[in-house]
Amino acid sequence: MLAGTFRRTVLANGLTVVSETLDHVRSVSIGIWVRAGTRDEIPEEHGIAHFVEHCVFKGTDRRNAFEIVNDIESLGGSLDAFTSRDVTCYFVRCLDEHWRTGADLLADLVFHAQFDRDEVEKERRVVLEEIQSVEDTPEDLIHDLFAKSVWGEHPVGAPILGSPESLRTIEADRLKQFVGQNYRPDNMVLSASGHVDHDEIVELADRLFQKELVSLSRPERRAPSGAERVVRHYPRDINQTHFCLGTTAWPYDHPRQYDLLVADTVLGGGMTSRLFQEIREKRGLAYSVYSYLELLEDTGLFGTYMACDRTRLDGAVDVVWDELTRFKRDGVTPVELDSAKAQLKGELILGYESVNRRMSNLARDEIYLNRYDAPETALRHIDRVTLAGVWEACQALVDTPRMHQITVGPG
Repeated sequence: MLAGTFRRTVLANGLTVVSETLDHVRSVSIGIWVRAGTRDEIPEEHGIAHFVEHCVFKGTDRRNAFEIVNDIESLGGSLDAFTSRDVTCYFVRCLDEHWRTGADLLADLVFHAQFDRDEVEKERRVVLEEIQSVEDTPEDLIHDLFAKSVWGEHPVGAPILGSPESLRTIEADRLKQFVGQNYRPDNMVLSASGHVDHDEIVELADRLFQKELVSLSRPERRAPSGAERVVRHYPRDINQTHFCLGTTAWPYDHPRQYDLLVADTVLGGGMTSRLFQEIREKRGLAYSVYSYLELLEDTGLFGTYMACDRTRLDGAVDVVWDELTRFKRDGVTPVELDSAKAQLKGELILGYESVNRRMSNLARDEIYLNRYDAPETALRHIDRVTLAGVWEACQALVDTPRMHQITVGPG
């Protein structure tokens, strides 16, 4: 059996605690997930969710920046965080004997960060360097430009890091206000996986994750609709041309999610995929080529990506469109269906050997589905995918009137 012992508790303050006890491991992964990301920002403050994530590591009421990382690394553990379009997550991985230290550290970060003005200014420079790094990395840059094109003016498509202009306007007091609005127990999920007891987690969380709620309300989220077809080139003085083509996709909780995953796997999900075989192996037109899905609360993103010499771009783009046309017309073959299902099941089973991955899956299921899907349930969903279901997913992915084509490169 892949599944551990799953339990869920909602505390009086609204914090949701989900856990999966695994008796065969010695490690624990704990994450605090905040329902606040890029989509919760106003245009003038794009990047604030990510900026908050950086600044909480600069010091709390009880720990300075060095102590924050040393308190867990000195025990052989690790601490990290990320910001996405709709969540911010802080997580630790440590030995089972140290999980309480990890939980205490997470509570300290999300509830007691100081946002010292001098430290905020230093971290602003760090994030500006991070933004510049994206600008200097075409493969990163084009995905930002592509998402912005597909979702139009909706904040879900804005760059997660923000822009230099927006970042320079965000002061320490505004960071505190954003935290007050969003970093609330009733807007969080505490997720844990590993050799840990649920009741003990709940008992500690009930003490650590207490916060006096402020009267500031959180802006309501609105669903993005997606923009009409766009073809746009961004000139850059580089050797290759980078290419993205795609459109919106079904959200995370769509009942046909696994049909979508199988379709994406066949199209561009590995070295045996159609795009890789046709563009790289058979024609030698590009080194890097793949497709991908990003599934969110109420929307999704489907994209194809490749990078090639500008002299081969037109031919490579023709191949991508030919494959997408064939994909929509014919769907996938029985052999491709079986292969993609086996690939997805293998990736799922291997992923469940990681407590970090399991912790993340627990949190995402809670946030996006409001339920727990055990590993065996996910495997059954994959097994039930049919040729007809994948064909319908192909129709959704290749929505020609709403396809966005973005290129970054010379010319």
